[in-house]
Amino acid sequence: MKKAMTAGALAVLVTGCAGVPVTVRDKVPPAADVAVVMFRDCTIQGQEDCDGSGLTAGSIFARVMASTPGKKAVPLDRPVGPKEPLSDADAAAYAKGKGYAYVINGEVQDYYRVAPFTFRSERAGLSVRVLRTSDASVASFFSDRDIANNLSTPDAIIEGMAKKVAKAM
Repeated sequence: MKKAMTAGALAVLVTGCAGVPVTVRDKVPPAADVAVVMFRDCTIQGQEDCDGSGLTAGSIFARVMASTPGKKAVPLDRPVGPKEPLSDADAAAYAKGKGYAYVINGEVQDYYRVAPFTFRSERAGLSVRVLRTSDASVASFFSDRDIANNLSTPDAIIEGMAKKVAKAM
């Protein structure tokens, strides 16, 4: 009985480490230009690291997408304030007006940076949608929160998420 419980706990742990998949409804064509609107900052009261987190996350996504073979990505300034919501329809219209076929719109849900060697965990969480600008429909979406030891950074966590999305698109 004890071995079965240990094996079950190990299976849950390994499954949890596998990460959340990117849901892809339609692949982005390799030649398509993809705009990345800077993400909305996280809005956790009293969490100072939230300020600027959307700019950081959006920049990481744009860089990772642009450096992925077969992908093109361009960062776009956020047309609303850093903590204000930007609907998918508005993001699609904004990017379409600039001549892009696809746009990535997202929100930072958690962003927490700790001092090294404090034995607390780094955290990052995102919700991201890849949209067709022609009709604002969702081509792909991804939402995840992750933690890492304090020798990592929230930026490294976000970069891993961006690579996962880029690979799936």
